[in-house]
Amino acid sequence: MFYNSLELFSKSYQIINWLYKELYFLNKKVLCFLFPNPQKWHNIQCSKLVYVLHKKLINKYGFNIIDLNEYYLKKNLYDFIRRDEAHDFDFIMREIGEEIANNIENFSLPRKIDIQNDNPNFIALNVKEMKNIDENNFKNKTSWLCQEEIYELKNELKFKSIYHNNIILGVHTWNNQDNSEIEIKNDIGNFNRNLNHSFSFFFDTYNRNIKITKNTTILSKNNPVGFVGLLLASTEGNYHNENIDFKALIKENIEIEKEYNFNHLIPSIEWYKEIIDEYCSIMDPIKLASLQNQINALKTQLSNTQANSAKARIQNQLSYKLGQNMIINSKNIFGIIFMPIYLLSIFLNYKKEQKIYKQKIKKDPSLKLPPLESYPDYNEALKFKEHLSYKLGEALIKANNNWYGGGYIKLWFEIRRIKKEFKNKKA
Repeated sequence: MFYNSLELFSKSYQIINWLYKELYFLNKKVLCFLFPNPQKWHNIQCSKLVYVLHKKLINKYGFNIIDLNEYYLKKNLYDFIRRDEAHDFDFIMREIGEEIANNIENFSLPRKIDIQNDNPNFIALNVKEMKNIDENNFKNKTSWLCQEEIYELKNELKFKSIYHNNIILGVHTWNNQDNSEIEIKNDIGNFNRNLNHSFSFFFDTYNRNIKITKNTTILSKNNPVGFVGLLLASTEGNYHNENIDFKALIKENIEIEKEYNFNHLIPSIEWYKEIIDEYCSIMDPIKLASLQNQINALKTQLSNTQANSAKARIQNQLSYKLGQNMIINSKNIFGIIFMPIYLLSIFLNYKKEQKIYKQKIKKDPSLKLPPLESYPDYNEALKFKEHLSYKLGEALIKANNNWYGGGYIKLWFEIRRIKKEFKNKKA
């Protein structure tokens, strides 16, 4: 869940409390891993509240903890994971994973406390358990992360009577259509959600009044929706509707007992940072000098051909340049490591070239390049826009423009889709 709204924190509070109580009554060893959250577009106060709430419940139930967020704050390492503002380096996660596997026997069982499980009764409702199903609408979807059997929601589905009187907490979809919308029609009103994702996704309705009756239906609008199922909850149970004192909660200082605190399993990440910083300080000038020489050579070549060729102009567009660089540098480990530097350099040089070009045509309008359509090789040049280089660069630019909305996370899936599409074309 993206904790980005103080107004919706009451729902986060509710769900987190439910989760911890369910985990407690499993009577198993539980390890909670609190990961840093450096994403600038998140609400800082909301993120802090979520961290405090997690630690408060970890302390209450006696769960084991690795607080990587606290470690990064103390060591001033937040900038170290800003490569995509979401994920840490693989080698760090791999080392922590090995330490966890080697220490399973050392983790503690939860505390013994006298409480009852007053959570609602939760039901994971698969679409197959609904009414009006068309068996021809089922399809299998697979990604690097998961595999699902989805239902192309084209018709209106209803609920069997055994699910009546339950609350709809959330909906699981796997959608591939733009401009799609899912709608739940209910006696007290309709719930609508626009879908613009192209992967397996579960969203909270944030509405605890969607009570299923014999008249409740679920349907798609505009385009078919890839539908997997719903999460339901009984009306009976603790919905944690108490008023939350945000100021008091955020100031709570939660001390985790040594028995449950496993921060000692975190490797010396600040030492890794020093090594990488030192390596980059040596290699960056070397890599950038070589890249600059390539750029200068290409600029000279392109300026000689661009005026008479639509192909050359498309190849000189930012999308094509970025995509071509992504392909070239993905073939070796050093290219992958330094790819962000290369791409940034291409972007900055492109912006500089555009600025110079605008200044030139402002002084002498006759230097303005003619429309692409006027070139004799225009139709042939359009094929370059279908090249893998152009498509990858286009996807990168789109992701960058939507970085605050998870663009870089979606980029991974988009690259896989594009590569698969080109692979199928060649087959």
